[in-house]
Amino acid sequence: MKRPRSLKEWDNCTEMLDNMDISRPARMADATPHAASLIQSLRDIGYSCETALADILDNSITAGARHIEILSDLTCADPAIGILDDGRGMTAAELVEAMRPGSRNPLDDRDAGDLGRFGLGLKSASFSQCKKLTVLTRKDGFGIGATWDLDEVAKSNRWEIELHDDFGKIPWSDRLGSNGTLVIWRSLDRLGGGSQPEETKRVQHITRTLAEAERHLRLVFHRFMGDGTSAVELRLNGRKLFAIDPFGTRHAGHQADRIDRLELANGQVEFQCFTLPHHKSVSKQDWDDLGGPEGHLRTQGFYVYRGRRLIIAGSWLGLARQTELTKLCRIRVDMASMRWPTR
Repeated sequence: MKRPRSLKEWDNCTEMLDNMDISRPARMADATPHAASLIQSLRDIGYSCETALADILDNSITAGARHIEILSDLTCADPAIGILDDGRGMTAAELVEAMRPGSRNPLDDRDAGDLGRFGLGLKSASFSQCKKLTVLTRKDGFGIGATWDLDEVAKSNRWEIELHDDFGKIPWSDRLGSNGTLVIWRSLDRLGGGSQPEETKRVQHITRTLAEAERHLRLVFHRFMGDGTSAVELRLNGRKLFAIDPFGTRHAGHQADRIDRLELANGQVEFQCFTLPHHKSVSKQDWDDLGGPEGHLRTQGFYVYRGRRLIIAGSWLGLARQTELTKLCRIRVDMASMRWPTR
């Protein structure tokens, strides 16, 4: 290009340079996570057995289940735990998506009753307890299954699941109805009580863990289990579980204040205060259920719900101290109508 000799020629050169695409494309590199490493990290998010089971039950309730049963087979060579429901079930495409880590964008709009957020609950909850996760599902009579095997992922380092058309050798598959889902945990390395425990100790440890989880589930889902004709029936190995109402509302001696409502930018929060009945007006079993293993002094305070599920149980959240004078006080905080911000 010749050197411009006038102002007009400078303007022409400037316009020509502006129209030229002289930028270079950005350099890119593939940063896909290593499957064997990342999937192991999902095992240590912080679940206990009881909170992991609660996340699976969340999915069943969201799917419209009215009957949910927790099953266990601890005497076989490969102990297993199952969660069976009669919800809507899934198609093959829906199952594959459900088995995908991060299957839902947390920014997506969700129904008020959908307790999920990140699309990780089924996988991270299950992996925290086992190395082999199998999900069998039927929708309108059509069945499909899939399995994550962490040992296989460690070998292949690939995000691959095994699909099942034949359920014959999979535990409890014969109990799955024309609509519903069965989640099975096998290779229970996190529930065995050690790396290589004796069979008797292993069975005792898992049995004790399930017994401790029972109270947690009866409390966390008590509003679903005690809601009249639309109640969810929850069973553990055939035994029906009954809700634990932390406010003692089925006892005549309880006291309930009026409901207060607080309007916020994203919706409405309801508050209601309760006073538990005197211990002499209820049976010892009911009194112990209300207080739990920690006792009434430690379980006073706020009970916070999201979508009717209990997410915080018995805490003053730093606003007050636990004292004898307030040990019968419970405050329900209900965020059922809140619209959760996406950003």
